[in-house]
Amino acid sequence: MTAKETTNLAGTSFRSSSTYTLLKEIGRGGMGIVFLAEKDNEGVKDYIVLKSIKTLSEEHENRLRKEANIATSLRHENIVKTYGLESIPFHSLPESFVKELQGLSFNRSKIHLNQYSPIARVMGTAFYNKKIMIEHAKFDAANSGKKLFLIAMDYIHGTDLRILHWRHRKRSLLIPCPLSGFIISRICRALNYAHQYIVHRDISPENILINEQGVCKLTDFGVAATNEEEMKLFAGKLDYMSPEQIKQQAMDARTDIFALGLVAYEITTGICIYETPPNLSFDEQKDYIVRKMDMGIIPPHKVCPDVPEKLSQIIMKMLIKDKDKRFQSMAEVGDALEQKYIYAHGFGPTNNSLAAYLEIFNNEFKQYTQEQLRQLNFLKNQDGKVALTRHAVNQAL
Repeated sequence: MTAKETTNLAGTSFRSSSTYTLLKEIGRGGMGIVFLAEKDNEGVKDYIVLKSIKTLSEEHENRLRKEANIATSLRHENIVKTYGLESIPFHSLPESFVKELQGLSFNRSKIHLNQYSPIARVMGTAFYNKKIMIEHAKFDAANSGKKLFLIAMDYIHGTDLRILHWRHRKRSLLIPCPLSGFIISRICRALNYAHQYIVHRDISPENILINEQGVCKLTDFGVAATNEEEMKLFAGKLDYMSPEQIKQQAMDARTDIFALGLVAYEITTGICIYETPPNLSFDEQKDYIVRKMDMGIIPPHKVCPDVPEKLSQIIMKMLIKDKDKRFQSMAEVGDALEQKYIYAHGFGPTNNSLAAYLEIFNNEFKQYTQEQLRQLNFLKNQDGKVALTRHAVNQAL
């Protein structure tokens, strides 16, 4: 068949024959439950993540569709790919699950080990006694009642930054500073791209994923805002909010810079600056954080002497309370990290070196190859040896 004889299929539409099988729960929050799922396309199988959303109204459903459209349009190496929105009629779901979903709230939300944790891959248990099948072919006008919406996302085989940091802290360790700086720099690049369209507003360690190839990826655009009206809505995690965000003042991309600075501070020092005491009400937590923001922040290198002053200065500029004096774009932050710290002396971290470190860490520093050590040459100490472990300093603010 010649090029001229080729049939033009533009505009042709067809129904997908995909079937999703929910395998297990891997996390939950105040508005939904996250599942690991198997996707079957005509016998071709793959793993994906399905994030169920508790919709409260038609307006909320419309916002959800808008979020899914935004997230699906983002294409960047350091952003988790979102495939779109799926749905399943409530009458097809187990009654016990529907009740559990309806009972979710931010006050009762809990953090689970998720699929990104090597521990969870061993210890994870199925949420259901039997698998639930979702078939596209059954979605028609007859099922026009209430539905459960699910956002379909790429499955990242690796870890998230909160679990990685937690596993280090359990051993009285911290992630080596060059690798911490590299992780933050990759998320800077993701956000610099995303800021053309949205402000994320929910930057936190659990929303930063690292796959087994050492590629860092930003996820969860559930409270991302695209316009001034959406910016006024209170959303995000209190521990990682900027001063303007927690006070519900005007926000822009610099809000994400402050939040990422808080993440950088935490993984370099081991201290979550605005972590609130237990048993406080929501309003009491807000008041506590606002008061603490007025107290100022001790620079990382004064908390942990092994934090290079250049890195400390960059983090502190991200955390300036007055957003007009902070870095003004994520591109500026990324450039500062790369030019003044990570690659200031030549060779520095890459995806491959981060992957090598993660494998060595998962082997409890007992097994490694010469090639892995070569990938980590930038961790050499004054004695010329690769210092794989960085010990935490037991010091609180």
